[in-house]
Amino acid sequence: MQNNNEAQSISEKSAVVKMLFFLVLALISGLAVSIPFFYPSMTLWYKVGTDKILLQAGQVVGLLALVLICLQLLAAVRPPYWVKLFGLSAVMRFHRMNGILIFLLALGHILLVLGPEGFANLPIGKKYWPEMVGALLFGVISFLVLFSWFRERLGVSYPRWRSLHRPFGYGALFLLFVHVRFVSDSFTHLVPQVGLYLLFLVIISILVGVKYGYFNLKS
Repeated sequence: MQNNNEAQSISEKSAVVKMLFFLVLALISGLAVSIPFFYPSMTLWYKVGTDKILLQAGQVVGLLALVLICLQLLAAVRPPYWVKLFGLSAVMRFHRMNGILIFLLALGHILLVLGPEGFANLPIGKKYWPEMVGALLFGVISFLVLFSWFRERLGVSYPRWRSLHRPFGYGALFLLFVHVRFVSDSFTHLVPQVGLYLLFLVIISILVGVKYGYFNLKS
């Protein structure tokens, strides 16, 4: 009877922690996607009608992809508390499916942002280096997703795949930060800028903490 009560108590605590996790995730996502509305970029000032809606939607989709990429990197290193809370198989399954979602959001971001400008007017050149960083980021994301899904068909061993996958993932985080910080003047405002720096500081701290065992569970 006592064991049943303890198991029920643990299950209830786990449910509460999961609920808090998803609430925090929803809050971060909500704050991120609200930026184009509260801190609109200058490009939105000159857009009206459908063009403005498409551009704003593209920015929202891009910022949602930002949140999911951060989650993707955390899932990749499998923090012990995540594994204990959700289970290893669920974390791995999320990592795999989230990668596809990130790819689709990144593609949608590109199409929605470039659509109002016309695909004949691609932002190429030194003046548009933040956009070109974004293009490189999309290339890295595409490589990571496609290489992961077709690894076995390509005959690439898991150790070889992992040795390429992880550094490219960290590279994507760096490219993501540079692209988001400099591609839009929304992040010249103090609140979005501080929020962006804090987000990346937290992500990097967790990645380093997991790598060096600071978050290991007590036996």
